Amino acid sequence: MPRKDLFNDEQLLIEGARSFDLVLSPHQIAAFASYRSLLSVWGARLNLTAIREAPLVVRLHFLDSLSVVPLLSRADALMDIGSGAGFPGIPIKLVSPEKPVYLVEPRRKRANFLRHVIRELDLANTHVIEGRVEDLPTAGLPPMMETVTRGFSDIPGFVKASGELLGPGGSGVLMQGPKGPVVLDELRGCFSHYGFAEGRTVQFPLPFGGEQRTVLTFKRV
Repeated sequence: MPRKDLFNDEQLLIEGARSFDLVLSPHQIAAFASYRSLLSVWGARLNLTAIREAPLVVRLHFLDSLSVVPLLSRADALMDIGSGAGFPGIPIKLVSPEKPVYLVEPRRKRANFLRHVIRELDLANTHVIEGRVEDLPTAGLPPMMETVTRGFSDIPGFVKASGELLGPGGSGVLMQGPKGPVVLDELRGCFSHYGFAEGRTVQFPLPFGGEQRTVLTFKRV
């Protein structure tokens, strides 16, 4: 595999996505570039992310977010809980345009940033829910078939919220670092309590850097 220092940012994105069996169109590549630009402009003002260098944004945010796409459906509604600057929900939406995506973010300035990204990138059927997931009224929301989190600190709370939001057969996806197996051991009692069965555990290194990631899934039974 070519060294990452021989790649520009666009090539990092293309080749990294390909490692997850994703082939990006020119339109999608341009959309990721626009998203990266918006993160740069808004990032310092709102402290969206401590990661500012373009290659690191591509690897540690975009590719990290895309790593879960092979575990998701093409078109079922997805809720990203604790979306922050839009990870993983917006990258998922960019490669799954037919997928309804709901971004839950309690902090108003970040929620406003997400709304701006949706407008600028013209992301159809993408919605920002400003508020805490614990306070969401389930009435009025369409049935969710998938929940995901990358930044939600209350992991048992994510499982509980997923139990209230997911329809029959729905799945939760929990993104973790190298301590994922330890987290899984701690969560096993939670799964059955909220009506879930343990699903797949996938461990892998991020492309061009080797940072270890663990993705835990659980399914409504």
